[in-house]
Parts: sequence; structure tokens; C-alpha cells
Amino acid sequence: MKFSPELEEIISNSRLTAIDLNSGYISSYHFLLAILRSDNLPKKIFESKNWKFEKLTESLKSKEKENVEKYYLTKEFEYTLKNSKYYARTYLDKEVSPEHIILSMLADKKSYAGKYLTEIGMDYSKFKVECETTREMTSKSILEFFGSNRLLVSIGIPKIINGI
Repeated sequence: MKFSPELEEIISNSRLTAIDLNSGYISSYHFLLAILRSDNLPKKIFESKNWKFEKLTESLKSKEKENVEKYYLTKEFEYTLKNSKYYARTYLDKEVSPEHIILSMLADKKSYAGKYLTEIGMDYSKFKVECETTREMTSKSILEFFGSNRLLVSIGIPKIINGI
């Protein structure tokens, strides 16, 4: 399954966000902040629910500028990206979109960005409901059950089902 052009743009913006924040890596936190740089469904939901990211931005700012030629994905964010294919499949979509990444973060208790989203009042169910008000989302019930359960996600059930 391929990433949507919209998601490709956000991933590219994640790198720019990491550079702007003087990070030597790209994490799920950078992805969250990159969502705010373009017009997409998660950004609209964040704004409608008044979920703020200033605290996250401040916590990521470095004191010293690093000169880094190559940026790498953290293992945590790489895992999130791989799991996002499961959520695209669960909701019968042909491409992985930004909302699938957010669902993946929210379902994984090891996701740093998922923890931040939970701190600001978001959870899997709330985000899914907001997505459904904006676009049609049909799901495979059993896949949704496995994908929305934080314990099952943390032990890798979606990964096993998706054959990642």
C-alpha cells in the first residue's frame, strides 16, 4: 500500500520541522508539528477541538544548533508509519493518509506523539468520530477491534495481521 501525496508532503515537512527545531532525527513529534504546515484532515480536527501544540514545540527546541547532513527516522516513528498501513486497510482505503498515522499513534501506547495527543485530550475513539464527521469511514470490524486496543497494538497484533 502506498502513501497518499498528502501524506508524502507531511513526511517531507516532518524533515523541515526537524531541521527548524535543530534535531538530528525525525520523530513522531516532528510529524505532528508538520501536520500543522499544510491543509489536511487531522489539522482540521486539531483546530476544531482546540488541541494545541505549543508545549510540544517548546520541548523540542534545542539550545545548540547541530550540523547534521542526514536525518533518520526514530524506530518509534518508523513503527508508526508501518502500522499506518494497517489502519488504511482497516478503513478500506487504498492509500495511507495522515489520519491513518494519527490513528496509529493513538493506538500505540509506546508512541511518544500518541502520549502527547492523549495528554491534550485526544484518544482513538474521539479522533475516529471526528474523522467520520468529515469523511466516510467504513471499517472491517475485527481489524478495527485489534487496531484500537492499545495492548494488542503494543504486542504487535496489527503488525502480524498486516504481515509487516
